[in-house]
Amino acid sequence: MALVQRPKSISVITVTAIVLVLLAFPMLFTPSIKRMGDFVPMVLGIIITLQFVSLIGIWHMKQWGVQLFIMMFCIRIITFMFLDLYTFRFFFNIFYSLIFIVFFLIHYRKMDTNL
Repeated sequence: MALVQRPKSISVITVTAIVLVLLAFPMLFTPSIKRMGDFVPMVLGIIITLQFVSLIGIWHMKQWGVQLFIMMFCIRIITFMFLDLYTFRFFFNIFYSLIFIVFFLIHYRKMDTNL
């Protein structure tokens, strides 16, 4: 297995994305989320956790990290639409995630296919 050098752009974007995902975690404990239902915090927690895992995969230059990030992006959009969470955070989330996905896909072929 050849060691793949991580580009600086992937490093910067991944660190930024990890910080944004960690800042989204306290959202689970807000009263407005708890009022939506018993399982809503759990579903959002799973989505946030899998986003974090995908970013760790991208940090290690693994293709599965990009694939998981794109899947979680789609699931997050569907979940937020289902819950009627059309806030600034929703649109900001879409904006930065699409920018990150473009950069991840540019470097996708350089990433390792193995786990």
